Amino acid sequence: MIEYILIQKIQFSINDGLKKDMLKLVADNFEENDTHCAVEHIAKYAPAFASDVICFIIRQSNFQTLSTSIRNQFYDWWQLSLPSGSTENIYESVYWYLLYFIESRREDELRGNRFVKQRIKECACYLINKGKTPDFARGIRP
Repeated sequence: MIEYILIQKIQFSINDGLKKDMLKLVADNFEENDTHCAVEHIAKYAPAFASDVICFIIRQSNFQTLSTSIRNQFYDWWQLSLPSGSTENIYESVYWYLLYFIESRREDELRGNRFVKQRIKECACYLINKGKTPDFARGIRP
């Protein structure tokens, strides 16, 4: 987990009434900032990724485009330097599940396997608020 270090300038009085400036080193772990960054990232990227997935499923884009989108999703997430592990909510969990699920499959599986396509569609539709929560989709942060 990343620790943020702040230097605060504080003033204190000495016995004779003189004021002195002192620098105080404060090390904090802003977990609320981590949560906020994660929520913002997911809110921004999940619907766009779901749209990329749907375009692939209906053959409006190719596998290379989808692979590039996945790579960009992971790259942008890692730039935030957020902790891995548990997700904040079901929406984020479905997002990560879909990313991992697609990333671990070959193109012919994604296009030809009806079971795989159904899972992908359910997750993508949920991420764009067009479907119910897929009970099977539980992902974790990278």
